[in-house]
Amino acid sequence: GWAGPSAFMSTLAALGLAFATAAPAEVIVTVDDNTAHADITLTNGAGQTYSAEATIVFDAPQNLSPESLNVTAEIVDPADINPRLPQEPIANALLCPGGPVAMDPDFPVMITVEPPATPWLFETGFDGGAASGGLGFLNTYSFEIHTHDLFYEPHSRYRVFKAPIGENFLDITNAVEAGSVRARGRHGAFSQFVIAKDLRGQHGLLGVNVLCGVYAEKTTALTGYVLGALIGDVLRLDLLRLLAKIVALIPIDVLGALSAVEELIATIDANAGTDLPNAWHASHDVTNSAGEMKGVAEALRFDLQESLDSSAKP
Repeated sequence: GWAGPSAFMSTLAALGLAFATAAPAEVIVTVDDNTAHADITLTNGAGQTYSAEATIVFDAPQNLSPESLNVTAEIVDPADINPRLPQEPIANALLCPGGPVAMDPDFPVMITVEPPATPWLFETGFDGGAASGGLGFLNTYSFEIHTHDLFYEPHSRYRVFKAPIGENFLDITNAVEAGSVRARGRHGAFSQFVIAKDLRGQHGLLGVNVLCGVYAEKTTALTGYVLGALIGDVLRLDLLRLLAKIVALIPIDVLGALSAVEELIATIDANAGTDLPNAWHASHDVTNSAGEMKGVAEALRFDLQESLDSSAKP
């Protein structure tokens, strides 16, 4: 039977304590307006300490708090993570000479963002949307990992990779800056994030007309997003046409491909929230197609711009 308000509040307090202690003590999360900041300090059994700052900036969040975001971090064995990172297809390995994609043992840290869908704990979500409550946001978030455990150099090959929990990682990098390494990306869904060094070749040997893996990874993901999105046929065909143009241009005209990627991003932005779904809810009742597409399109733009900049360096 009903035990009265006092017992009910005690239960809520106990549940709140459980939520407060669920995250490791080594991850301290603060929220200010549309920005969440996580200070991460992890020490392994040998006494080696790894530290980082993760900053998540949302375009338009709702119910954003340390509890609704649920950020955790752990030290991982790179040998367990590397098979989940993208690699150059064997058929392309000789045509696109380069190296592997692998975590640096100097920073074997994986960050997980897994917002809980807890109807009674949070306010209601966007009007007409996340009735189940929990964290919600529109369009995209920017995710930055900043660590002094890695050394930055111009045209750094460090990248930030994102994966659904336990699944394969995708490069979402749109900036890598000094400090020592500050890698940033954008996307429209969560869960796990790592920094890894991507040594894949960007262009075919001796100008061979081939789409190397660093680009194919993103264009394949974008095609999957477009084909799976709940959108009209006209918009779907427009997006697929742009992707086909990008794929055709990358091996022969990087500047032209970059222009086509800019057109793709502009098309995504112009349709987000109208003809293209752009909301994410912790309840996973909708797919944020606009956010997912824009995040990977920006990563593709970054790759192409890096290719132009590195080829132009003295």
